Amino acid sequence: MAERVRSVLVVEDEFFIAVQLQDALVAGGFRVLGPVATVSAALALINSEQPDAAVLDVNLGHESAAPVALHLKTLGVPYVLATGYDKAQLASTYLFADALNLGKPTDLQRLVDTIRSL
Repeated sequence: MAERVRSVLVVEDEFFIAVQLQDALVAGGFRVLGPVATVSAALALINSEQPDAAVLDVNLGHESAAPVALHLKTLGVPYVLATGYDKAQLASTYLFADALNLGKPTDLQRLVDTIRSL
């Protein structure tokens, strides 16, 4: 029996980074929802089709991805971060404090392996 392809929401406001994340996840066998660049677009997408996991950039232009993380947490959807923020900066928001941060630039193979392990 074939492994079930899981859907992964990508929330990233930098176009080229979003495309890199998307391409790596698709090559890894995942179906990507998005990518989306704003909190409102992410919430709308989650409400139309709940993902199995998500990759979040913390800073989306002038807004924080915290509302997206909160909604995902409420739904029980695991998420990882792909952000340049360090642990001390992330610690100020409880939704990010204990989340795995894959960093920026993101090691794309580590991303795929991490999503597979969720």
